[in-house]
Amino acid sequence: MQPAHRSSAQSHLALLAACLLLAAYLPTWQKLWFVAESGHYGGSNVWVWLLLLGLYRRWRPARALTYVYLLLQLLVAGSILSYNITAGGPILGFALTGSLGLIGLLVLYYSSAIRRYLDGPLHTLL
Repeated sequence: MQPAHRSSAQSHLALLAACLLLAAYLPTWQKLWFVAESGHYGGSNVWVWLLLLGLYRRWRPARALTYVYLLLQLLVAGSILSYNITAGGPILGFALTGSLGLIGLLVLYYSSAIRRYLDGPLHTLL
């Protein structure tokens, strides 16, 4: 992989990582955007870190697993949003995490630089 393609892939991966990490940690920072004061909403952020490690280390199944993770994130955020809009629950947090998941999915799907980075030979990392 040529240096220009590698830097492009690195910047696209950085954008993807920012979307994943922000969506993962947003419920921790702004709990009231997701649930009422007495409620609890959260999950394990270990999966996000493992996916990002797999992407940066060029583990080939990481791209497919990240697609599945992002699609599930969109499905959950969309279903909760549709329920909360009619029931009057909090919508801001789920709208943000859904949007970040959609951005991450689009970057992962449309970035040919990421595709070349993940499919290329391993010696180009050094």
